[in-house]
Amino acid sequence: MKNKKIIAYKNEQIKNIAFNLRILIRMAIMQEWSRLGNKKREKNKSQTERIRIENMRSNLFRALEASICECPGCNQTGRDMVYNAPLRGWYCTLCSQGYRDFYYKNEAILDQGGFVGDFNEDFHRTFL
Repeated sequence: MKNKKIIAYKNEQIKNIAFNLRILIRMAIMQEWSRLGNKKREKNKSQTERIRIENMRSNLFRALEASICECPGCNQTGRDMVYNAPLRGWYCTLCSQGYRDFYYKNEAILDQGGFVGDFNEDFHRTFL
């Protein structure tokens, strides 16, 4: 568990406050993302202005994906989170455990000479 930080709330009230703040932040980001999308579709915008707006939208979306507000694996906001330093992202504890289990299962198949198809070993190893 090197380079791992786990955010798990013991107090139920603090947990609810934190999860509600995540939801509010996510809603604010998505509202701004939609507003910029509407602004981009206005007829009097130049191509340069539309590209600038789309870059702003992309930055907002990337910021949301990199934040603790939302798990990139399942898009949930109301779960305890684990920071994965190699991937520079926050994943919920369920996704993190699922990726870990998937790694061990596929490693066992590979060790026996089997084929596992589309298995990204480097990605899954970061959850160990």
